[in-house]
Formats: sequence, C-alpha cells, structure tokens
Amino acid sequence: MRGWIGSIALLLAAVLPSQDDRAQQAAAPEPIVQVTIDPPRVVVGQQTTLAISTMAPNYMTSPPELPGFQVRNAVTRQLQSVNTSDQRDGVSYAGVRFEYAISPQEPGSYAVADQSVKIKYAAEPPVTREVTIALPRVSFEAFIPDAAGALQPFVSASSLTAEQEIQRSSVELKAGDALIRTVTIKAEGTPAMLLPPQQFLAVDGLRLYPAQPKLEDRIDGRTDVMTSTRVDSATYMLERAGEYSLPAIEIGWWSTANRKVERIHLDAVPLAVAASAGAMSQMPIDRSGRAWTWSGIRDLVADHWLIALLAAVIAAGLGLVAPRVIRRIAADHRRRHEAYRRSEIFAFNRLRRAIRHRDARASYFALLEWLPHLNATPPSNTAGAFKAVAGDPVLDHQIGALESALFANRRDPASWSPRQLLHHVAAARRSLRPRARRRDTTGLPQHLNPVGTTNVAAYGSKKPAR
Repeated sequence: MRGWIGSIALLLAAVLPSQDDRAQQAAAPEPIVQVTIDPPRVVVGQQTTLAISTMAPNYMTSPPELPGFQVRNAVTRQLQSVNTSDQRDGVSYAGVRFEYAISPQEPGSYAVADQSVKIKYAAEPPVTREVTIALPRVSFEAFIPDAAGALQPFVSASSLTAEQEIQRSSVELKAGDALIRTVTIKAEGTPAMLLPPQQFLAVDGLRLYPAQPKLEDRIDGRTDVMTSTRVDSATYMLERAGEYSLPAIEIGWWSTANRKVERIHLDAVPLAVAASAGAMSQMPIDRSGRAWTWSGIRDLVADHWLIALLAAVIAAGLGLVAPRVIRRIAADHRRRHEAYRRSEIFAFNRLRRAIRHRDARASYFALLEWLPHLNATPPSNTAGAFKAVAGDPVLDHQIGALESALFANRRDPASWSPRQLLHHVAAARRSLRPRARRRDTTGLPQHLNPVGTTNVAAYGSKKPAR
C-alpha cells in the first residue's frame, strides 16, 4: 500500500509544477503602456494633449519607438518628454512619459487608433527583451461654439493681435509709383497655418500683386506655449491719377480666455495719386504693354533737342573711332600672344606638362624644343650639351634613362622618374637662366671695337684704372 502511495506522489510531482516554478512564472513582470487624451472635447484650433506612458521592469535599454501620431485634418506636434519610475507589487519600473499636442482644423470626431510602441528592456539583466505593444484606441471631439458659428473662417486663440503697415515708393504718390500693404497677425495658442489669410481686394486703377504669406511658429521651451505669426502683403501699382481707398479689414476670432467673439478693425487707407511729371506721363498707356508712340517720341526729341544732338555726335564719334581702337587692341593682343608662344616660359610649361603626364616621347622632344629658349647651351642645344652645362649627376641619369626608354633596344619605361626629372630640370633652369641673362645683357657686340691693331701693348701688363 505504501508503495502505491509513493508512486502516486512521484507521478504528481513530475506532472504538476513545483512551487518554485509557480513563483518564477508569477514573478515575470511585463512592460506597461497607458494612453490618455485630455480634454476629450476641444474647440477647433485648440490643442488636446495625447499622453503615452511607457514603463518596463528594471530599466529600458533604449528609448521606446513611437509612431508620429499624425491625425487627418489636425496639426500634431510633440511636447516635452519626462522620465518616470514606479513601484508595483515589489517590482521597480522605469519609463518615459511622452506628450503630443493635437490641434484639429475642423469640427468632428477624431481618433488615434491602430498604433503600436516597441520597447526594449532588461528582463533579466544583462539579458534584454524586445516587445511590441498595441496602443489602445483613444478619441476626442472638436467643435465650434454656437456664438462663433458665423465666423468665416473660424479662428480661436487665447490672444490675437493684428496690425497693418503701408510702404510708399514716394511721399507724394503719382501715377507709376507703387505701394505695399502688409498685415501682420500674431496669436498665442494656435498654429500659424490656422490663422486667417487676408484677401486683398482689387481696386480699379490700381494693379494688385499679392505676395506669398509668411508663417512662423515659436515654442517656449519651458512652458510649451506656442506663439504664431502670419504676414500677408500685397503690392499696388498706381496706374492712373485719382482718389482711391484701400478697403478696411475686419478680423473676427474666438477668444478661449474670454469665451466670446472678439473683433479687430484695420482702417481703410486713402490714396491721392497725382499725374506723372513731364511729357512721359502724357503718353497713353496701352493695356498690351506698349507705352511709346511716334508722336510721343517726336515731342520728347523736340523738348530735349540739345541732349539728342549731343548723343548723336557722341554716337557718331564712337562709330568712327571704335573700329580702329578695337583693331589696335586685337593686333596688340595677337602680338602679345605670339610673343608668349615664342617665349622660354611657354616652352618650359609645355615640357612640365609632358613630364607630369609621364609621356617619355613628348617629354624628351619638349626638352629639345625648350633648350634653344634657355640660351645656355649654344650652339648645339642638345641634351648632351645641357647635361654638361648643368653638371647635375641625377639630371644626367634621368635624361639618360629617358633616352634609353625611347631609343635603346630594350626599353625600360619604369627606369626614369618624372618627379625627379622635373625637379632637377627646374633646378638647372633656375641656375642657368641668370647666367644666360648676364651673358646676353653684359656682353658687347664685336663690331663696337675696331678690327686691326690694338693698343694693349701700350699699357703693358698694367690694367687701366676703373
């Protein structure tokens, strides 16, 4: 009997999990994710705050990976994130609380759904684990207050100001001048893209050119408060003389602080446009863009005949002188160019380019073409004479290797070094050019001394005084 009882006990012990196993299973905590949105009902243009709290046992090995939470017909921007910690059932949790501001643009219901977050944490340090947790669906509603239903477009803000600026091309406006009207709106608590655009009305006699609006959002790093600015401007071209008026501007908006509709009035801008001075203002302006007529040109020349005559004389003089001056400049340029092509520096530059391109044949024949310009090895101007005058063993070896590479039965192109050849040729050029120059400049022509008897014997061995 006891044997049967012992067998049953062993079987139950093998099948059922032990108390330690149950404790280990119960002690395997999982990450926690909480999602809230507040307030659940918000005025259009104002923000509701989406908060996501992510916590994991022990600690996270990297920041959580969250989606962008972009919602259709709404503006989403991330606010500050805060590190958090908690103690639950004797387990320490650490995590981050993320906040997003969502500003709906239209009334209706909005939802944040089908999103997930990826968390990496130290499940059993140093062993890490990665899990993906689906976020619960949260929703909110956006509405327009009944008292503001007539606002077109609807704009809400905690504060809003507007001002206009007028820039004139001249103090006394006349036909042909320009005027710029600028309206700047500044608000707090709403994005710049939700501020009302300004529609500048066209005025007969003034041509309108609207400019692209300028939008700017600024976030206070300490309070997360948004300050937005919208700048609209337009240029009016004054086409005709007369009395005009740019219409006044009315801006209505919903004050979330006072919970009522408030309005801003920008005054109309009166304009007195005078006729243009001079005969040019009398020319009829054609809508196709042509402002000149033969009668207008004839009247202009008649009124300014002295200036027209002087301009004609100057143009005729230039027509006579300019071709000869141009031909002289071109001939001088050709002479300078030909002189440069015959110069020593041109020949040396061609030799230097050939050596740098590692072209043995081009380098050798460029060297032979350069030697006559150097005027240091007359009359043969050969490579052998150049080596004898230079007196550089390395240069002798490099020129010999170059000749061997070109003319020997067994060519060895790798035996000559372009770098060494160029370096020693340049050194020989620096040392030989001054010698050749002194010989050319200080030597006297032979025909200056008479041919025949000499008076050297009269002086004997004594040299003349200098």
